[in-house]
Amino acid sequence: MKTNIKRLSLAAAVLGLVMGGTSLTLINQVHASTGAQTTQQTKNATINISQSDAINKFNEKFGSKSIKEIEVKNKKDKYIYEVEGFDSEKEYKVKIDANTGKILKAKSEKLDDEKKQEALDLSNLMSRGEATKLAQTKASGQAVKWSLEMDNNKPVWKVEFKDGNKEIEVKIDAKDQKILKVETDDKKDSKDKHAKDHSESKNKDRDHDKNKKSERNDTND
Repeated sequence: MKTNIKRLSLAAAVLGLVMGGTSLTLINQVHASTGAQTTQQTKNATINISQSDAINKFNEKFGSKSIKEIEVKNKKDKYIYEVEGFDSEKEYKVKIDANTGKILKAKSEKLDDEKKQEALDLSNLMSRGEATKLAQTKASGQAVKWSLEMDNNKPVWKVEFKDGNKEIEVKIDAKDQKILKVETDDKKDSKDKHAKDHSESKNKDRDHDKNKKSERNDTND
């Protein structure tokens, strides 16, 4: 009898290993499939044209102008360049598909005289890649947005990362290659705070209504 029990236990153990191995294989296949899909989605959003190419596209559209800001951001599963410039009369903006180089939108409008315009000196500045690498020493997650503009008379790279609910922005002096500031915005905390403030506001309104009703009853008495 004991021998039969041992044989049954051994058979069950072998079956468990086989089933476990099969399950593990299926899980790995699912993970592999998901990974392939994620990779494909990442490939669809690529930056194939350089910053210089984007500026040249801007100049082709509007002629040589002072460049005010260069931004790259992910929008609807594609990266977009936004180049802004100005002259003595107008300000200009061009949106460019960072993958194909196609101009998606271009507009110009009268220069706002009250707005201070600062032109970027693009010589001897760190590249977007160099700025990202430096920013990664202070931020986690994936870089999703970059902008280069003048800030307090300095050319500044702003690199934005997304890590779950958190957004981290790292500001870098593009000439001295020094980190100036790191800001973190937790979207979950913001939502929780908004919900709490809304609840407190409703409670205050309810208490206010109760007090007014109580005052009316006291007057009637």
